[in-house]
Amino acid sequence: MEDSMLQFQTWTQPKEELVMKKLIMVLMALLVCAVAFAALDFTEVDALYLTDEHDQEVYDKLTVMLEQATEGEEKANVLWRLSRVCVDLGDAIDKSDKKARFAIYEEGEQYALDSIAAYPTAQGYLWKCSNIGRWGQTKGVFDSLAKAKPMVQDLEVMIDDLGCLDSSEAWYVLAVLYDSLPGKPISFGNSNAAISYGRIACDTIPRNVIYGGTYKQLAEMLWNRNWNAKKRASEISKMQKNWDKETSNIEKYKYYEGANGAQAYPLWTKTALSSMTDRQEAVVILKYAQAVFEGRKTHTQADVDNYNEIAALLKEWT
Repeated sequence: MEDSMLQFQTWTQPKEELVMKKLIMVLMALLVCAVAFAALDFTEVDALYLTDEHDQEVYDKLTVMLEQATEGEEKANVLWRLSRVCVDLGDAIDKSDKKARFAIYEEGEQYALDSIAAYPTAQGYLWKCSNIGRWGQTKGVFDSLAKAKPMVQDLEVMIDDLGCLDSSEAWYVLAVLYDSLPGKPISFGNSNAAISYGRIACDTIPRNVIYGGTYKQLAEMLWNRNWNAKKRASEISKMQKNWDKETSNIEKYKYYEGANGAQAYPLWTKTALSSMTDRQEAVVILKYAQAVFEGRKTHTQADVDNYNEIAALLKEWT
């Protein structure tokens, strides 16, 4: 009996060890799979992007992440970030090197297209339009008119279909587009619509950024329109009627300046819209932008550049 038990233990122990080894291997395989399919963390690249000083590093990190990304939404989130950083990389290239600028903006547009194909998001449409817009600015307005309408259609998908109303960047793109394009019959440029889009762009600036260029754009558009207080009161009242009438967001916000009537006052002053001229408000906006900059402890190079340009404009205007 003892010999039989000894023989049983001799045969069963290796089997137990084999089972344990297999179990460990399975657990290790599961762990490897879990690591492989873990969601990508964009915290570091997003923080680096906001510093405005590590664009090439952000680009390099994102290209590595693209190889690791799973299909669908995760891949789309890498791609639109690549599209976003391409805008900054292109902006950093000397303006005289148009060929290099065209190349990086076209690369950015393709990343956005791939992002939309993988998983449609508001950011995909936004950065597609941003790269096309920069390409158009580099090419020249009259040489890129054909790209304007498709840009608005993409932004319409973002704003109307996807319901993204709080994107300062999207409204800014629309403001610049409507301000820079010629009006009818050549194109659809409209300075009043541009100013309304510029106002909502300023009103939706996130708290963690400064976006001095957005304030500057609105101030310059108001300075160039140059309405007196009486005309502002009359025209803004008309805009309010159109605001109440329109249903499509992208059309409605062409009249955002009149959303709350001529007696409303904007973010940067307690003076009603009807009680100041365009140029008076333009100066107030620039001073407000300066105060926002001076109230922050950290600044990107773009923040500093915008601040200096705003100071130069104020000196010229006042």
